Amino acid sequence: MYWIRLVLGVLMTVVALGMAGRRLGYLYRVGKAGQPIEPGRRSSTGEMVKAEAVEVAAQRKLLRWTGPGLAHAAVFWGFCVLLLTVLEAFGALFDEKFQLPVVGNWPILGFFEDLFALLCIAAVIAFTIIRI
Repeated sequence: MYWIRLVLGVLMTVVALGMAGRRLGYLYRVGKAGQPIEPGRRSSTGEMVKAEAVEVAAQRKLLRWTGPGLAHAAVFWGFCVLLLTVLEAFGALFDEKFQLPVVGNWPILGFFEDLFALLCIAAVIAFTIIRI
C-alpha cells in the first residue's frame, strides 16, 4: 500500500509541476511581449514593493467591500496557511511520521490550519450565496 501511495503522489506532483511550469512559461512570454520598462521607472523600487505588500498581503482594496472582501481575505490567507498542510502531506508520502521542522508539533499551528480550513469553507459558502 505504501508504494501505491508514493507512486501516485509523486506522479500527481510531476503532473502539477509540469502544468505550473507550462503556465509560468506562458506568463513569461506574455511579459516579454510587452514594451520595455521606461527609464527611471525602477528608481522607486522600495515604494513599489511596499505598495504591493500592502495591496496583496493586507488585501487592502478587497477589504473595502465588507462581506466579499472578508471572504476573499479568508480564502487568500487560508491558502497561505494551508500550504503548510500540503507540505506536511507531501512529506508524509515518504515518511509516515513526517513533521515540518521546528513547527511540526506546535498545537497553535494545527489550530490555525483547522481555523483557516473552516474560514475557507465559510468563504466559499458566502461566495455561493452572493452569486445566487
